[in-house]
Amino acid sequence: MNALRALRKLCSDRRLPTLVGSVSVAMAVATAGTAAAKPVKSAKPAAAADKAGGKTAAAAKKTEGAAMPDAFAQTGSPTAGAESSASSPSFEDLLKDAVPVKDFATLIEPLYARCDDPEPLYKRQCEVSKSFLLDYLHSHTFVAESDIPPDTSPYDAAAKQVDMEISGCVVCKNPIMVAGEPRYLTTKPPQRVVEGRAQVDPLANHEIAIADRVRADRFVERVVPRLKVQHVFRFTTPYPAEAVTGSSPGQPSASGAGQAMALVGKTSALPPIPPPAKGVLVASLGHRVYDRCTGQIAAAKPAALSPVKVSPDRGCPRDASEDMSQAEIKKQQDFMALPERLTPREIDRVLAPIQARVHECYVEFGEPSGNAKVSLVIGAEGKLTQITLPSPFDKADIAVCLRSQLRSAVFPKFRGSPMKLDYVYQVQ
Repeated sequence: MNALRALRKLCSDRRLPTLVGSVSVAMAVATAGTAAAKPVKSAKPAAAADKAGGKTAAAAKKTEGAAMPDAFAQTGSPTAGAESSASSPSFEDLLKDAVPVKDFATLIEPLYARCDDPEPLYKRQCEVSKSFLLDYLHSHTFVAESDIPPDTSPYDAAAKQVDMEISGCVVCKNPIMVAGEPRYLTTKPPQRVVEGRAQVDPLANHEIAIADRVRADRFVERVVPRLKVQHVFRFTTPYPAEAVTGSSPGQPSASGAGQAMALVGKTSALPPIPPPAKGVLVASLGHRVYDRCTGQIAAAKPAALSPVKVSPDRGCPRDASEDMSQAEIKKQQDFMALPERLTPREIDRVLAPIQARVHECYVEFGEPSGNAKVSLVIGAEGKLTQITLPSPFDKADIAVCLRSQLRSAVFPKFRGSPMKLDYVYQVQ
């Protein structure tokens, strides 16, 4: 253990600090694990995976029961793969060995790390760390949600279905910054990048059977915006592949230089060609599409056997199995438009004018006087839910007047948790 700590200290300011620190902890975990006679498969993951994997393991692996009624009863049971035999592997089988990912940057850093330190010791330490983490990366499967939602086609009245297209993206909308450049995670190299978003060929298409157009419109308008795509995958290789030539960096070969000179006149008028997108290819082992509010499965490959255990947020409808009225929809939209919390300026705008009424309380009731640091709790509806006066004001006659004036405060509404704060008034 002392040697590992020394290794981490020595390499903390080198080219590969994250990898060295991760492998030190990983080796410590592996060493401790050898004392127990357990199969390798059940050993604790390496520290790099602990950092990359989060507390989402419970949500990914526990799929018993939905938190709300079946939102897809209105769509004619669109769960994909329901006709598959019981002996076929399920999506839940893939989840058993998959590591949930929380930090992609840490996970794929070994693919781009360079061990080119001039000192042999540090270079060797870097190479060992990199090799260890690359072995872990390529020997495990992972599970993560795509940042690209599924796309649906208009309702086909003849076939009584809606086609759902699953993008070949794990990370396409919000690229990962590694080695100073944005990186994508896709099943195929992107065709192009538009406004920072990678465009990738679809991974799969699902046919969602729906009995009529009314239910189809309800599904597309109300359920589809809540859908999330979860992928189980393996990492393969980075792209684009590095060109291997005999010439030195920055010095094109003779034939390449000649071709470049020949094309100067032809290409001078053409717009510059954008650099190719960079990222890592992943091999998809399976995916499922589920409602984040109900946990119900809209589509899956291989088949998913049970709903996902979810924790509906306040943006979810009260009961996703019922139609929401226009008034409820409007109320939900208004709620989502509210700020998460109030700003200090908004709070002061409400509390500052009460100072004059605090003075009126003092004129009426007299002592005690001085600065009163009042503790307040603002509820999401914009009213004070708790008022605590400091001593000696809390037990004096003036306390009733002060509380009454503070209760009259009305703040803007917000959608976050109650806000606690202190505010000072001059009682004189």
